[in-house]
Amino acid sequence: MLVQLLEGAVVGFGAILPGVSGGTLCAAFGMYRPLIEVCANPGKGLKEHWRKLGIFLLGAGIGFVGLSGLAGALLEKNAPILTCVFIGLILGTLPALWHDAGEQGRGKRAYLFAGCGFLAMLLILSLLKHQSSLTLAPGIPGYLLCGVLWGLSFIVPGLSSSSLLLLFGLYQPMLEGISQLALHVLIPMGIGMAACILLLAKGIRTAFEKQYCAVSHCVIGIVAATMVMIFPAEGIGAENILPCMISIIGGAAASYGFTKVCDKLNDSLENK
Repeated sequence: MLVQLLEGAVVGFGAILPGVSGGTLCAAFGMYRPLIEVCANPGKGLKEHWRKLGIFLLGAGIGFVGLSGLAGALLEKNAPILTCVFIGLILGTLPALWHDAGEQGRGKRAYLFAGCGFLAMLLILSLLKHQSSLTLAPGIPGYLLCGVLWGLSFIVPGLSSSSLLLLFGLYQPMLEGISQLALHVLIPMGIGMAACILLLAKGIRTAFEKQYCAVSHCVIGIVAATMVMIFPAEGIGAENILPCMISIIGGAAASYGFTKVCDKLNDSLENK
């Protein structure tokens, strides 16, 4: 339970950071499919996943709301190192993702789907990265858009809502509103996020049911492309090379350890 709570906090905290996708982190920690199943079919999904998902979402709420002020401060202090920590966290979960994707077999097509997911997300993120800024005024319509983009970032692994909000000029006002628990920010965001997730979740679940191998390997490609695109190559100076390498290695070791602990706990529970 503690590990799941910590993983949820990492997802909530990481989703605030520009370039980091909440969906990628959910997939990395094995919570993407349970979340989709609950949103697509609440009765059946909650019956199967309510305990694990409840603890995870509590942690995500703590990370998202409680640490939003910390996210802003750390980004201002040293954004490249913080980003490298999250690259490491994602990297350390790839072995578990690869193992889970092969549960129903892995043929030559699986590698093709992983490559297609990687190239498609690389192209999309490259185009978004080079778009010029389009500023929108803060307000209820803007915060509804924030919620929709947050929902998309959890449904579509690799898509970073924070990066898009930076383009629209809504990121800083949204971050301040979350840290202050401002209802005029939180309520429109919650409505937009819930509507987006509920409308799209059923289609994603159907895709997993009918084409598990293709979709799961495509998600791995998307996750890998996200790591490449969020790497802060331009922001790393000579003095930050070693700290960034240590951050990536440390993050990878921590997340790999998390997944191993979870696997052992699940095995012990199943044996009982």
